[in-house]
Amino acid sequence: MLIGTNWSIVATDTMNVTLSWKVTRRKGKLAGQEVWVTQGYYGTPAEALHALVNQGVRDSKLTDLKTIVAKIDELHRMIEALPPTYHQNPLNKGV
Repeated sequence: MLIGTNWSIVATDTMNVTLSWKVTRRKGKLAGQEVWVTQGYYGTPAEALHALVNQGVRDSKLTDLKTIVAKIDELHRMIEALPPTYHQNPLNKGV
């Protein structure tokens, strides 16, 4: 699942969902090419989305703590409201 233009969530096996971001290599054999870099492994797409929210806040320029906390809470509530299929690994059928 592509999120925006720079993030993706992919079920890699029955135990892991991978959160990756797109970067353009600056050095080496792949200089100038866009590649996907793993940010982390999670049990469900919802857990990966929670991590993406937290990463987005760390990357933002927000400085007002009250605004940051409110935005995080809002986004986490939206994730929790997603259909049940987002709260399980899509490759882990029947478990």
